[in-house]
Amino acid sequence: MDPLLNALLAQNFIQGLNLLTVIGFVLMGIGLSQSRRGRARAPVAFAMMTAGTICVVGGMYFGRPAG
Repeated sequence: MDPLLNALLAQNFIQGLNLLTVIGFVLMGIGLSQSRRGRARAPVAFAMMTAGTICVVGGMYFGRPAG
């Protein structure tokens, strides 16, 4: 397996979450906070939260189980 792909999908970092899932949660949080503060318009915030959701689902689907 490619080392970058191994780091993104196979290694568990925080409470069993891989890096792709953590990046997804960060993207969703940034999109939500920018929307609430009025710094980003709705389509931009929606796109960031959508990208974050895709990262989280991809990380959960392609990652290996913890343990």
